[in-house]
Amino acid sequence: MDILLSERFRKMIKQSNLRITMSQLGEMTGVSPSQIRYWEKKGYINSEQGEKNQNHLYSISILYRVCTIKFFLDQGYTLAVAVKKEKERREAINLFREFIFSQRLSVKQTGSDKGEITLGKIAEDSNIEVYATIENGKTGLHLRKNE
Repeated sequence: MDILLSERFRKMIKQSNLRITMSQLGEMTGVSPSQIRYWEKKGYINSEQGEKNQNHLYSISILYRVCTIKFFLDQGYTLAVAVKKEKERREAINLFREFIFSQRLSVKQTGSDKGEITLGKIAEDSNIEVYATIENGKTGLHLRKNE
C-alpha cells in the first residue's frame, strides 16, 4: 500500500501543472523581476508563455532553482558559480530521488518519535539488509539478517 501511495504522489508531482507568475516568483524568492528576466535570457531558468505579451509562468521546479541560485548568491558566489552549484545540487538530488524510488523503502513507526526505515539489501550478500532507526531526532544505521 505504501508503494502505491508513494507512486501516486510521485506521478502527481511530476505531472503537476501548478504555475506561478513572475511577480509571485519574485515575492517568494526575493529575486527582482529584472534579475529573473536576465536569468531567463541567459538560459539559467525558463518560463512558459502563451501568446506574446502574456505573463511568464514558472513551474515549481523553477521556484526551487531560483531559491537555490539566490542562496548561493547570498553566500557570496558569482552568478555563474551559483548556477553551477545549483546544477550540481539538482543532479545530486536526482540521484538521491532515484535511490529512494528504486529501493522501495519501508517505513515503520515503532513508537512515539521512533521509527525504522528499511533501506535495502547489501549488494554483496542479499541475506543482509541495511536499516535506519530514528529515535528522538537521532538516527543510526544497522545491519540485520533478512527474516
